[in-house]
Amino acid sequence: MASGALSVKDFLDKAKLVSYGFFGLLILFLILFFSSPYLLISKADPKKSDALVLEAIETGKKDKFKQAAALWKKGLAPVIVILHSPPNQDSDLGLVGDPTSSLQTYLVSLGVDETKILVYTVESGPQEFPKTLLKIALDRQWKTFLLIGKEYDSATLLKLYRNVLEPAGIYIAVSKVSEGIGAWDWFTKPKSLESILGRLSKHLYLILLGN
Repeated sequence: MASGALSVKDFLDKAKLVSYGFFGLLILFLILFFSSPYLLISKADPKKSDALVLEAIETGKKDKFKQAAALWKKGLAPVIVILHSPPNQDSDLGLVGDPTSSLQTYLVSLGVDETKILVYTVESGPQEFPKTLLKIALDRQWKTFLLIGKEYDSATLLKLYRNVLEPAGIYIAVSKVSEGIGAWDWFTKPKSLESILGRLSKHLYLILLGN
């Protein structure tokens, strides 16, 4: 046998190690893939809070507003805070004219007392919502919030808000709005697959950034 040549045994051992590494990575990928929905769902328990929080951006959804109204009626919080970024034609809230008035009117139509609705316009965009909420909390000496968010956005939202609020001793949880996407069959539908994987990428990116 020539010097430096691999024996059959050495070759098989190396091939075995490579295959173990490949299948290990494959299994890890499959576990991450199929568990994606669970990684995106917040585990924080909603509880009675100083205020309910609604994000009203260009895709402010009626289902989130309906859930906020239902929770307010149940007494989970005395007021509803709306963090508003100017909507566009994609909004399904039917906003006409002054957005602040329209947002209040819509919640009033769902049975919420108008005096219990606080609207804060954040011109710089949704990325500043957590900092705006922190300012509100400090001004009003509030310590607990319940944010209304889509089910598969809830873990990401919680991470973004907690990074800003927790250092100030402020607790926040997310009340999850169902999206009609099954945790067991989401990958069988193209739109659900695209939606979940896109959100998973954002969530993992935030983790990698340390946010």
